[in-house]
Amino acid sequence: MEDKLFISNREKEALINYLSGNFNESDSSTLKNWLEKSQEHKFFLDQLSDIWQASRLPVIDDKIDVQSVWDELEIQLHYKNKNPFQWKRWIQIAAVVIVSMLAGGTGFYFLNLKTSSSDVASQIVEYVAPLGSRSYVKLHDGSKVWLNSGTSIKYANNFGTHNRDIQLSGEAFFEVAKNKNLPFIVNTGEISVTALGTKFNVKAYKEEKTIETTLLEGSVKLESSVVKLQENLVLKTNEKAVFTKKEQFLNIVENTTGEKEGEKTATNKPSMQIIQKIDPVPIVSWKEKRWIISNEKLGSLSVKLERRYDVNVIFDNEILKEYSFGGTLEDETLEQILTAISFAAPIKYVVDSKTVYIMADGKKMEKFKNLLME
Repeated sequence: MEDKLFISNREKEALINYLSGNFNESDSSTLKNWLEKSQEHKFFLDQLSDIWQASRLPVIDDKIDVQSVWDELEIQLHYKNKNPFQWKRWIQIAAVVIVSMLAGGTGFYFLNLKTSSSDVASQIVEYVAPLGSRSYVKLHDGSKVWLNSGTSIKYANNFGTHNRDIQLSGEAFFEVAKNKNLPFIVNTGEISVTALGTKFNVKAYKEEKTIETTLLEGSVKLESSVVKLQENLVLKTNEKAVFTKKEQFLNIVENTTGEKEGEKTATNKPSMQIIQKIDPVPIVSWKEKRWIISNEKLGSLSVKLERRYDVNVIFDNEILKEYSFGGTLEDETLEQILTAISFAAPIKYVVDSKTVYIMADGKKMEKFKNLLME
């Protein structure tokens, strides 16, 4: 590794501190200067981030043994470059975005230290799975988190020591390490989910009208900052809670000059619905190789495809969104999935770069009508 890149001991220390979450102001300056030297350095840091997320490297008495960790990184990087296909099979490759006080210009996302290095507890760490990718993160407390496409989580640098609070935007599956003294709390803005040790999924994309919490194991408590829920609202295994956000519509009115104006008006209040005895497997299968789609309308499925493959799906007819598709997919490409859908629904499609056009197939439409009439 060092045959190609010269990395000083101080730069190694800054890199290790960055990866381990022990980043400070001095490390920030050192790493910024090192990254600006070469585009190759930025690519190299991406590789180290992948390796770090795939393995737990040596820590002694809660302090990083820089040389031991660096030696292990060299071994892992050598294996990755020598066996790229085998490596790709087991590592969960994702973009890791760590927030930083380094102002832009480096072309790389960093850790934005919200305060000075003397207030380490206030530093914020952020992990992001961009559109078209998914990510796996093992947190300092031993909890595991899978991030779906277009998802981010944020937490304080003292996570696992003083609290276990996480801010979620998007969808994530949590496998929580037990710690009765520090409850594990997932905040979505409108809803917070509290667990001591359990497995659950939270779907909270900002652009969607609902927030869904699905419990696979254990129990979780739900609370809201925007609506009063029943006291001690606790989910049990194989239950799902669906929180509907406060919806708005554009109310058109005429002003004194006769011109039309629009104002947003609330149509209803936020609400919570508990669905019992659900099958959670299809709901959380997004994180596995086998993606299970359970009789889902193309309108909602297309949104998942947009995130999963980083594309834009356009229907030429809104009616097509009402057709449903179900099946089990395993490592299929986007076109393979679209082909499978076209067998189950009267559609045809065209993929143009990052845009997917879904159109009605006239011949198939007739066949579908005949089947419905039989």
